[in-house]
Order: sequence, then structure tokens, then C-alpha cells
Amino acid sequence: MKRSLRRQIFLWYAISIPILIIGMVLVTHQVMTASLADSVDERLQERSETVAKVIIASPEIRNEGYENLIELFTEEYFAYIPAIFRISDPSGNQLAIFGDIPDPIIPLMDQQLALTETSAGRFATIDIRGHEALRIYTTPVIDPYTHETIVVIQTGDSLAQVVTAEQQLWRYALVVGIAGILAALLVGRYILQRGFRPLDGILDQIQEIESKNLFVRLPDEPRPLEIQHLADNLNSMLYRLDTAFRAREQFVATISHDLRTPLTAIQGQIEVLLMQKQIEPELRDSLERMAKEVRRLIRMSNNLLLDVQLQSRPTLVSEKVNLKDLLEEVEREVQVLASGLELKVIANKDVFISGDYDLLKQMLLNVVENAIKFTHSGGTVKVALTKRNGYATIKVSDNGIGISKENLSRIMEPYYKTRTPEKSKSPGTGLGLSIVKQIVVLHAGSIEIDSQEGKGTTVQIQIPVKNQP
Repeated sequence: MKRSLRRQIFLWYAISIPILIIGMVLVTHQVMTASLADSVDERLQERSETVAKVIIASPEIRNEGYENLIELFTEEYFAYIPAIFRISDPSGNQLAIFGDIPDPIIPLMDQQLALTETSAGRFATIDIRGHEALRIYTTPVIDPYTHETIVVIQTGDSLAQVVTAEQQLWRYALVVGIAGILAALLVGRYILQRGFRPLDGILDQIQEIESKNLFVRLPDEPRPLEIQHLADNLNSMLYRLDTAFRAREQFVATISHDLRTPLTAIQGQIEVLLMQKQIEPELRDSLERMAKEVRRLIRMSNNLLLDVQLQSRPTLVSEKVNLKDLLEEVEREVQVLASGLELKVIANKDVFISGDYDLLKQMLLNVVENAIKFTHSGGTVKVALTKRNGYATIKVSDNGIGISKENLSRIMEPYYKTRTPEKSKSPGTGLGLSIVKQIVVLHAGSIEIDSQEGKGTTVQIQIPVKNQP
């Protein structure tokens, strides 16, 4: 299934935007969480280093004990009171402590003391079910002269704030992410529609252009550079097409018109010869065949000329037309063609419409002649006229060779000839039904063709009834 360019762009946009926003949310969440964790580590490290510097600078503290030192710092120097603070000797014996350390955590803190073998501090996270997670920083205090470990400092803070902040970040990220995706999609759709608006305008104008109005040009409007370039090229193409169509129409009209005069003269001469009684039978038969072919050529040239006129923006000359009288006139003219057939015309009531008498006559002649051409000798062609629901309905049916489904879908295309193994009585140009359709459309009517191979064809024409007496 093919999608429009607009839908393809929006589809890719709808896929890429959520991915980008979700990616940004995840990155932002990781950065914020890492930043909060780093701030906890920096605070723990700063506290430990402050206490270590005081211990190294004041040897007398070692004799007085570390309880007072911890109390002093927690009350006056530390901006944030730590959750726990512990000082131990190199052997792991506890010398001073601040904070309520749960019993399950003490063995884990002791393990960190055993791991401390260098002058560098060590971070660890202690997480025990039923207790808040703790971030512990363990660092030895080294005597600068003897390079021996004086004490080991352990300070820790709860990670509850970090966990809470992380959860809030997830909630905010979810809300902001969904809202951002929806807003981005709405804005993207609006921008896409606005961006395609000039192209939509060109497409709407192009759809209204047909072979009958190729002289129409796309108007000058404010457009993006690329769209304006497209409009200029389309105008140039329309100009070339209009020139080519006009040349073709002029050529066909000229040839058709020029052919009518000599063909009419030939037809007159043949008819004069046929009027002579002393002509031999073989010569008369040849002249009759010539007359038949000349009549066919005249009809073909007339159809070609009429087709050009219909495609050249014709002006409909409307008058009140009695379809009953018109059908009777058509019946008289086609009687000579219907030799060997049963031609029935059923028109019991007058039905008046507003239309062009000559075009309507040509329309009926084409349909009835088609039915006669494709019906074998002994067959029946029936023409019925009715009026119902404000429409005049003309139905022409026959029991001839019929039309295949393949041909039926294209039967009203210009110059299209049915591909059947059986030949009609006289081949045509393939313009008959195309002209019929154009005349029906000019009269705001409709045409339907129903056919089955070997059973016959029915052509139904409906034209609005107007200006009734």
C-alpha cells in the first residue's frame, strides 16, 4: 500500500521524535542522579578531610579523645550533620562515634576498615533490607612525619534523599516526556500541513485542468522557492500541451472539413450513376458498395470534426427539444441501415428537454447505429423513451454480439475499438460512444452501458427534463 509523502514524513517524525525525547529524558535522569550521588560523595569526603586535618594539626587531641572533636564539628563546622561518623584505631577498635548505627551495618563498616590499606579513601554503598541505604566513605589519617596511620575515619549519609529525588525525576520525566511528545507531534503536524499547503493548492488547481482548458495557468502566489519553481515548470508544460492540442485540433478539423466536400461530391456522382436504369448488375453492385463506403467515410469525417468541436470548449445552444419527434426522425434515417433487422421505437408521449437539437440527434444516431452494426441479420433493436423522477430516459437495447468485460470498461474512450473475433457490419473510428458521452455530459446527464457477450447490449441515457410546456 502506497502512502503519501505527507504521511511518510509524519510517520518518520512520529517515530523519531519520541525516541529523541525518551533518549533525552533518560540522559537527563542519569546526569541528575549521578550529580546527586557525586554531591553526597563530595560532602562525605570534605567532612573526612576536615577532621583529618584537625587531627594532624593538633596532636593533643589524641590524648584527650575524639568524642569532643566529633561533637565540636557536628555542632559548629558541618553544614549538614552526617547520619553517622566513626573514628577507629588502625586495629579496628572504635574510638568515637556519632549517630545511631544499626547493628547489621557495623560488620559491613568493619569490612571497609580491613580493606583500607592505602592513603586513599574508599567509597562504598551499604544497602540492607529494612534500613535506608548508606553511602560510606572510609579514609585513613596518616602522620606526615612517621607515615603511620593514626586513626581511620568513617563518615556516612543516608541515600534516602537521592532515592526520593530519583523517583521524583522519573515522575517528572514521564509527565514531561509524554507532554513533550504530544506537543511535538501536534506542532509537527501543523508545520507539515502549513508546509504542504502551497503544494496542495497547486494539486487542487491541476486537478481542475483538463484537455478542454489547458489555457488555464497557475496564478502567481507567495510560495517557497522550490514550490514556485514547480509551478513555473507546470505553467510551461501546460503552455506546450495547449499549443500541441490546439495544433492537433486544428489539423483534424481542417482535414475533416476538407474531406467532406470531395466525399459529398463523390457520393452525389455515385447516386446519379445509380439512378441510370441501363447500368449492368455487376457495375450497380460495385457502385452500391462504393456508395456505402463513401457514406462511412463521411460519417467518420463528421465524427472527427464533431469530436474536435466538443473538445474545444463548445457553447451549448439550448432550445426546447421534443425527444419523441427526435426519435421518430432518427428512426426514419436509420431504416436503410436496419435492413434485415427488426427496429422498434417506443415513444408514446411527448418528452421535452432543454438542449442542442443537432447534438442530441447525433448522440441518438451514434447509439442506434452502433446497435444496428453489432446485431446480426434477423435480430432486434429496440429504442424506448420514458420520463420518470424529472429525467428523460432513452434506452437502446439489442440482442447482438455483446461486449466483453474487458472492452466494456473502455468502450467510451476516444478511438478505442472493441477487440472481438466477430466483425461488425462496418468498422468505425472508435469515436461514436466517446462523442455520445461528451454530449450527455454537456446536457448534465448520465450514461450506463450493460452488456453480455453473445446476448446483447443495453445503453441507457438519462437527461434532466427542463422547460416543459
